[in-house]
Amino acid sequence: MRDILASFLPRSRGARRAAASPRAVAALLAVAAAAAPLAVAQGLPDAPTPVPGSLLDRGGSSLPESIPAPRSAQPDNPAGKPAKRMHVSSGSGFYVANDGYLVTNHHVVEGCKRLARGDGTPLELVAADAKNDLALLKGPPVVDSALLRVAPDAQQGEPVLTYGYPLQGVLSSSGQLGAGMVSALAGLRDQPGHLQIDVPVQPGNSGGPLLDRRGLVVGVVVAKLNALRIAQMTGDIPQNINFAVKLAPLKALLDANGVRYNGGSAHAAPLENEQIAVRARSFTTPVFCGR
Repeated sequence: MRDILASFLPRSRGARRAAASPRAVAALLAVAAAAAPLAVAQGLPDAPTPVPGSLLDRGGSSLPESIPAPRSAQPDNPAGKPAKRMHVSSGSGFYVANDGYLVTNHHVVEGCKRLARGDGTPLELVAADAKNDLALLKGPPVVDSALLRVAPDAQQGEPVLTYGYPLQGVLSSSGQLGAGMVSALAGLRDQPGHLQIDVPVQPGNSGGPLLDRRGLVVGVVVAKLNALRIAQMTGDIPQNINFAVKLAPLKALLDANGVRYNGGSAHAAPLENEQIAVRARSFTTPVFCGR
């Protein structure tokens, strides 16, 4: 893995967070509503807070039973010293080719000693694009894979859906479908490689597909706005401001690594939510990372 840190890597719980002083808060509350956008523009973090992989270690437990513990996670010290436990986090991923290639976010797999999909099948990191927060993984061949939309790109106001595996161990392990629309055609501070979406996302949604009404992939879920940080600065909590990587960086990563993926037409007949859920579930999987 390349020694690169993506700008969307999740911060640890102990990371320092900028807090507004009482004087700054009072000033923000006193200004007119028209001044709020200016305050936000001046004080936003450099990048949106990522949708991190949901931590599954629960205080230092070993890998789940569905993921066989690798050698490094097993006690092998004859001196009787405590063996280090492998901490596990999770995100989502989706197959883009039947020969076993799948995509997730770089921040989901960065620093992982072991990768596995939901049923414990090992995965291998093939390539990473830290700049666009994408990673290409490889596993055994599969029956179903996603179709990437050929053209046009996702449009503002277009209905979209997400499918992923958020909050593993808390929510349903069979996958979660979310629905909303494309709010803007650029990300935070006009990030050109992102779409802004209002589909709710949770920890563990990272790396899941963003789908159109035909079940075609139009992006990769990547991040959400740091609502607490914005609330500290403005006194108001932003709602459903989330982000996805556009198709162009994804296709570039696949092309650069010789992955043959299939495309679909945006002019095909729309599907019902139930049909999209069935399709998405067939090519989407949790991605477990052991660190």
